[in-house]
Amino acid sequence: MLKYDSKEILDYVVKCRRYLHSIPELGIDLPKTREFVINELNSFENIKYTKNKKDSGIIAFIKGQKKDNNDNIVALRADMDALPMKEDTDFEYKSCNNNMHACGHDAHTAILLGACKILNDNVNEFSGTIRFLFQTGEEVGAGAKIMIEENALKDVNAIFGVHIGSFAPETPNGVFIIQEGPIMASTDKIIIRVKGKGTHGAYPQAGIDPIVMSAEIINALQSIITREIEASETVLLSLCKINGGSAFNIIPDIVEIEGTIRTFNNDVREFFIKRIKEKSKLIANSMLGECEVEIIEYACVTLNDAEITNSIKNTAINIFSEESVWNKYYKPSMGGEDFSYYLKEVRGCFALFSTITEKNIPNHNSKFEVNETKLNMPSELMANWAVNFLCN
Repeated sequence: MLKYDSKEILDYVVKCRRYLHSIPELGIDLPKTREFVINELNSFENIKYTKNKKDSGIIAFIKGQKKDNNDNIVALRADMDALPMKEDTDFEYKSCNNNMHACGHDAHTAILLGACKILNDNVNEFSGTIRFLFQTGEEVGAGAKIMIEENALKDVNAIFGVHIGSFAPETPNGVFIIQEGPIMASTDKIIIRVKGKGTHGAYPQAGIDPIVMSAEIINALQSIITREIEASETVLLSLCKINGGSAFNIIPDIVEIEGTIRTFNNDVREFFIKRIKEKSKLIANSMLGECEVEIIEYACVTLNDAEITNSIKNTAINIFSEESVWNKYYKPSMGGEDFSYYLKEVRGCFALFSTITEKNIPNHNSKFEVNETKLNMPSELMANWAVNFLCN
């Protein structure tokens, strides 16, 4: 086990988290956040970094100084962006703009800085390289892709990330959910544009009605799930927005339908999207109209590698206790996470860490709050696991 003072790490993580919470920024351009992280990295004499060219991301790294021939590289990741929502809390460090860290990315960034602090002070205890990925744009599904383009995963043997929050209400504060297999769903936005021919509502035979076509398409697409995909697979299609028409007596030219697709199987996802496109176009064509289907991918399935997951779980138990890891099955979340793109490239694990409070307010809520009392634990787990992985 590495040498450090848990109380000192906790105080450091909380300090960083509270400052970051007050300056939330959106998307891939995070100038204030980047400046803060770089200032902290500059205080660690053994950690170097590069700035991404395409966004505000930072790729930092530390090379162990223990005399041993070890070319292995392990990566630790944190996302840094916030959400476009006004905070409704009374914390002294609440957001100073109309954005909010309502998903915990302020804590993620602070936690990774805490891991940097531990590893900087233990550089003589390991060999090999640990890379720290300070990523932008998770909420818009762009940051991980940019990181990969910036060669963040070059020669990386394994990757680990942690998400804080209140995912399972029965999971106590300070407990990790570390589970192999799918942990979060794929996330796609779907846009279906149904094209007809507008006309007066009194003379529908003179036009081609995209509203009727849309109704047929909406009903038909659900049957793909019930009749073309195995019942044991979890597949979700929620069509949440329909836009078409301007008056009660005018049939429009176009109707747009928007929604989301979620699955826990990348092969099923590809099949489902293929059949949505085919079926939508066939229905529209059969009614003398046209149809275009656009898929905007935000995340694929977040799929944890069994070996890496078990090594992280064992590390948590060794440095904390058996009780630090949730011993019940966690039903994977239908939420999406762009950490999934890293897991398509290298083996790794995305763990969840409960920071639940008495109010039990979920992530992405304007009143979201974090129990800070054990935020040192993810930092300690990241640092210790990374060194264990490199040394084994």
